[in-house]
Amino acid sequence: MLFRFSRRWRRFSVLFLLSLTFWLLLETRLVAVVKTDTNVVVAKFLPRIKTKAEPWEIRSQVEPGNESNESNEGEASIMVQQGLRLYQSGKIAEAINVWQQALGVISNRLDVALVRNNLALAYRQIGNLNEAVQQWDQAIEIYRLPNNEATQERLAQLLVEQGQTYSDLGQQQRAIKLFQSALEIAKTNNLQVTEAAALGGLGNAYWAGGNYEQAISACEASLRIARELNDSGKTGKYYIITALNNLGNAYASRGERYRISASVAAIEGDEQAVQQFNQLAQKDKLAAIAAFQQSAQVAMDGLSKEPQFSDQTWQLSEVKARLNLNRLLGEMAEPDRNLIAQNRLRILSILEQVPDSRDKVFGLINLAIGKENSQEAARLLGLAIASARNIGDSRSLSFAFGSLGHLYEGSRQYSEAMELTQQAQFAAQQANAADSLYRWQWQAGRIFRVTGDRTRAIASYESAIATLQSIRGDILVANKDLQFNFRDAVEPVYRELIALLLQTGNRSLVIGNGEESYNQNLQKVINILELLKLAELQNFFGDDCVEIAKETAKNNGDLAGNETGVIYSAILSDRTVMILQSPDGNFTGYPVEIAQDKLQEEIDELRLLLENRATEEYLTQAQKIYDLLIRPLETDLAKLGIKTLVFIQDGVLRKVPMSALHDGQEFLVQKYAIATTPSLALTASKSPNVRNLKALAVGLTVEREPFPPLTNVAAEVAEVNSLLGGIKLLDRDFTITRLEKELRANNFPIVHIATHGKFGVDAASTFLVGYDGKISLEQLDNLLRSVSQNYGRREQQEPVELLTLSACQTAAGDNRAALGIAGVAVRAGVKSALASLWFINDESTVKLIEEFYTQLRQPDVAKAAALQKAQLKLIASDDYNHPAVWSPFILIGNWR
Repeated sequence: MLFRFSRRWRRFSVLFLLSLTFWLLLETRLVAVVKTDTNVVVAKFLPRIKTKAEPWEIRSQVEPGNESNESNEGEASIMVQQGLRLYQSGKIAEAINVWQQALGVISNRLDVALVRNNLALAYRQIGNLNEAVQQWDQAIEIYRLPNNEATQERLAQLLVEQGQTYSDLGQQQRAIKLFQSALEIAKTNNLQVTEAAALGGLGNAYWAGGNYEQAISACEASLRIARELNDSGKTGKYYIITALNNLGNAYASRGERYRISASVAAIEGDEQAVQQFNQLAQKDKLAAIAAFQQSAQVAMDGLSKEPQFSDQTWQLSEVKARLNLNRLLGEMAEPDRNLIAQNRLRILSILEQVPDSRDKVFGLINLAIGKENSQEAARLLGLAIASARNIGDSRSLSFAFGSLGHLYEGSRQYSEAMELTQQAQFAAQQANAADSLYRWQWQAGRIFRVTGDRTRAIASYESAIATLQSIRGDILVANKDLQFNFRDAVEPVYRELIALLLQTGNRSLVIGNGEESYNQNLQKVINILELLKLAELQNFFGDDCVEIAKETAKNNGDLAGNETGVIYSAILSDRTVMILQSPDGNFTGYPVEIAQDKLQEEIDELRLLLENRATEEYLTQAQKIYDLLIRPLETDLAKLGIKTLVFIQDGVLRKVPMSALHDGQEFLVQKYAIATTPSLALTASKSPNVRNLKALAVGLTVEREPFPPLTNVAAEVAEVNSLLGGIKLLDRDFTITRLEKELRANNFPIVHIATHGKFGVDAASTFLVGYDGKISLEQLDNLLRSVSQNYGRREQQEPVELLTLSACQTAAGDNRAALGIAGVAVRAGVKSALASLWFINDESTVKLIEEFYTQLRQPDVAKAAALQKAQLKLIASDDYNHPAVWSPFILIGNWR
């Protein structure tokens, strides 16, 4: 039957729902969450707090001296009222047309501002956020001129509305500034309603940026004001409903972050941390459930006791609360299915009654996603399509069509699925919605692939990636929670195309109407891998540092070297492919027949054994991984005369040092100098100025809970200072303020930091430990980048060439953690970084660092070669030859 569920449908559902999550977080705050262990699919609708976001009526009076315009003003008033009626009936596009005409006959500036606000609200309703922002820009300029209580109130309200729209666009920092401006005006003029709205918007922006502590604080402040306003009727209750929703969202997201941290700690065997994080996660989940329950109850009580206030905004607030509540209830160990079903019935009854709107469309899509009865899911999606068409919202229409297309895709009715998917693409193009379009291009690629049309499948995937590239900066950094959905919502597009391109049993592929060489096809794969690496890092760091590094690297010349081989790895579900780029630019692929989950196990085992200095058990595993990944390349590497290997690693392979792989006779580092870089496109190529290697050497020796004292750091810092000169800062002198002072006052091509550091599952959990507290990677980045910019304006000054971080460690429990250390040079804005994959508090570190800098001072010795020589010296010693002490040090970025 058409809508019979199958296992295949459920697998497709998981993939699609997570991809749908990505856009909905940005545009409507609708998030699909999948519990893959039970195949239970539930969802949450994350609301936007608003001021009284309804179109305003035009002023009836005419300003003195403008009596001659009275007839025009009367005509304009009629047109504005007509637009209001159209807007309230869901005919948004028609309302926009009428209000645009009204602007042509209005002369009063304040009335112009009112109509532009109406237009902004209408444009936001149909998803044209950029046009909404422009309308608010013009309205805000008008309200800034007169400075009286009435215009100040309107100004604050518009700032909140525009701030929310920027938040929807993913521009959280800009949104925060607008909310803060509105908050200042509201406090100055005692505008409690607007203050509650501004605080709510501020909380949402902090939430979207992953700053959950600030989000909770702002939402609680909004809730306090809302409760104070409760006696005023509708306004107070509405803001209580919304503030509770916002607070629940912040608690739920923080709880999810704690849950992920617990999972990572479990893999690393830290039972104390597991228990701590799980307790925090459960506490936040219960707090979120309580907030959503209160929100839904207040909304329902208000609607039943005060039906005169039963407008669309209030009703949709209850919908959002119940959808949020159902998501968390579905995650409980024993979900209350009856309560979840009751909530769904209540949600549906409201959505069927309220006028058509964008929120209604996505509410219906949300219900369809969570519906196990596929016939009912199709009915709901049909309602969503009709509603989207009625309001002329092409963006939401594209999602309704695409969702229904996915339903057919899951039931293997590919002809119908493709037809709906093409309609979804067309609607997304009409709305200029690239962040929607790529999903339907991806969906088309999947359908073509499964139906055997490989050529059109590749073309569809390539279109999806091209669309992603046009919006990468917006969608990858808009919401910190998306960092954990990236591998489900975006990454598969790249990997599935790579798998298609490598889907061959011989040395040539037929593409389109002609043959394409295997080498050319590998070039395509490399290009896609490079794009994927950029996307991964931008998503991990959540800012524009990747774009800055890319531009810097582009202006730094060519990286090619006669004795350097670049090795890419691409991990696919059923195999891994190693790709060698030879010095002449040619590519050779080496398939490794090992499934992704098996490779994960093998690499995790190697990492565990390498860290155990007490045994030699690592050797067998190091040889096994060498045979898998390097042995197939040996002959070609020898023929090419390669002396330096630069690895651009994928996924789990970032967690282990390639230097420790063993061929049965010697370690890989005994044959080659080794470096790693997250992407060639991000790697600056200029060689260092060996005439000036002065260093700022800083370190921490004392205990800082939960980190133990570093007994060998004092000797390490002293040795660096002795070898390179410069300035050393130890313990109480090691603060961010002192670092900034010294870097601004002096030229240090090398910054050496010997302290505890942690590379976690995202940039927020990545930090260094200073004397007076943690130093975030963002703080270090801002410091080094600003100093580099200052250097560029000084004569005979140079930016930081090398950042060394010793005594650091990378969380082994999550592959994302390795992105932090792989991208440390990118994030810090330096050409190269030397860092450790795991913590070493040993005098061996002093020996390695001493030899590294000694070699680096020699003429014509590249950084990779200097590290190789330092590691060889420890391998040759009796005390430090175990890879636990020398292999964790990896060179990142420019290897010259």
